[in-house]
Amino acid sequence: MNRKLFALLVVLCCLGFALTAPCPVCTYNAAGDDANTCDPCNQGTCTPSTGTTGTDQSVCTTKACAQGSFSASGFDTNGSGAGCTACTAGTTTTGAQTTGTTQSACTLKACAQGSYSTSGFDTNGAGAGCTACNPGTSTTSTQTQGTSQSACTLKACAQGSYSASGFDTNGSGAGCTACTTGTTTTSTQTQGTTQSACTLKACAQGSYSTSGFDTDGAGAGCSACTAGTSTPQSQTQGTTQAVCTLTLKACPAGSYSATSYDTDGNGKGCTQCGVNTYSAAGATSCTACTNNRTSAAGSTSVTACACPTGTSGPTDGTSVCTSDTTSGQKLTVFVSIFLVLLSLF
Repeated sequence: MNRKLFALLVVLCCLGFALTAPCPVCTYNAAGDDANTCDPCNQGTCTPSTGTTGTDQSVCTTKACAQGSFSASGFDTNGSGAGCTACTAGTTTTGAQTTGTTQSACTLKACAQGSYSTSGFDTNGAGAGCTACNPGTSTTSTQTQGTSQSACTLKACAQGSYSASGFDTNGSGAGCTACTTGTTTTSTQTQGTTQSACTLKACAQGSYSTSGFDTDGAGAGCSACTAGTSTPQSQTQGTTQAVCTLTLKACPAGSYSATSYDTDGNGKGCTQCGVNTYSAAGATSCTACTNNRTSAAGSTSVTACACPTGTSGPTDGTSVCTSDTTSGQKLTVFVSIFLVLLSLF
């Protein structure tokens, strides 16, 4: 009977041993198995393995991987971060203690430049959760952290200036390159790295527009002043002929301009006719003398076209000129040539 009782006790002991299991990872107790309750580690900590023996939290030596890193268990391997793999730049995890074995665990993307969020990342990997800056402002870079529009510190380059991003670098205009005189950009926030970004040209003197510039870089969009009037300068801003404050005089005889008027109102808007040409007052071009006649620069009428030296003709400025050599002069020349030839023999 005693042998049977002993055998039964042995079987029960073996059965009890067989039915126990190690405490799961992140739990512990004095025996390290579930024969008694396994106590859990505090949030963010864990045991190095299953079956951990201990009586307090000091055995929970591993720490959760920080947000922006991951591991197979979600914890490091030494309590100091070793064993957690960092996400690649511009990505992060949704929180601490992320489990994963590849970068696919880093599901969130950095907010694009011009947007922001509390963490600097979106909430779904597709941009949701990033707040866009108001028009005309931007962030200094991607992954900007912020909770209000004050995170958008950069301002759009003003019209007439440009930068690679279209924004300044300090919120006060620094970093925007000004267009050269007589050119401008089509709007604010113009992107460019050279003066080719300044595509609009100033309206020429004698024309105007609301901005003082054309709309295509070739003059379209500038309104011309009515004949006989002009603006005081190029790049004149205005919406009506009221800005055409100069009353022009016709170009004087012996000069011309494309409009027939002294285009600057100061006598310098007409070009003098060249030699062998002439013009009347208010001319748009000079007329050339005919029949080989010549005239001085700035000639004012056709009668200034004179016969060249050695010829003569009517003073009408247009008739054919004839040689001034007389028959007697011709005979003298002939005899002289004959005597010269005779002397050679």
